Amino acid sequence: MPLFGNRKNLPKPLCDEHGPCKALARISVFEVRDRLRLLVTPTRALGPDPMARQIDDELSVVLCVNGGKRGGATEALSIAEHAADQWSVSRAELWERAFANLTTEQLNRQSFNATNGDVLYAVNGTGAWPGAAQALRLENALGGTDLPHGALVTLPTSNAFCAAPIRSGSSLNAIRFMIDLSKQLQVNDPAPLTSSIFWYRDGWLENLNVGDNGMMRPSARFREMANSLPAM
Repeated sequence: MPLFGNRKNLPKPLCDEHGPCKALARISVFEVRDRLRLLVTPTRALGPDPMARQIDDELSVVLCVNGGKRGGATEALSIAEHAADQWSVSRAELWERAFANLTTEQLNRQSFNATNGDVLYAVNGTGAWPGAAQALRLENALGGTDLPHGALVTLPTSNAFCAAPIRSGSSLNAIRFMIDLSKQLQVNDPAPLTSSIFWYRDGWLENLNVGDNGMMRPSARFREMANSLPAM
């Protein structure tokens, strides 16, 4: 899975100058394993040294620790590369544990049947942790749905995503409806995430570069997949 690249650095002294690093230093390795999470966030909001994997120029997946409630909201403590060695756990294991811990979060899943037999899903988190990162474990988040060709995905807010499993060439017609649905989900959100359309495949998201007119500029890999689909 592309999320779990193994970056091995020599141990460095724990940073004691930043608030998040100080908060992380108080969490034991036994406690941190259960509190690791992933967060989808704008890349521009990242600090200079985050443990993060870019989805595209706009969004990144960040390795975080659930810091608990603070001021009525759940605090996400992002882990800096220079602070990751304090628990003597490999970076790959930190990523894998954070991914696995997403299964503990509660989700609300709604489905809509299309006239061509496809199903469109709208999913949001109902627990303390934002739900958009659940799109990285899409098969499970959709209730065990098989996705041999992947799915179209939108990430309108940090707590929600929409997904349309790709079954045939006609499945790609869902793009326009997904754009409209995502806009509706963003209306009351003070900090909407993105209006982009992604292709989910093999545990990762690829931006399809869809314009306002619904036309896309996808990768060669996506075009190859789309050309192999049955028409209906």
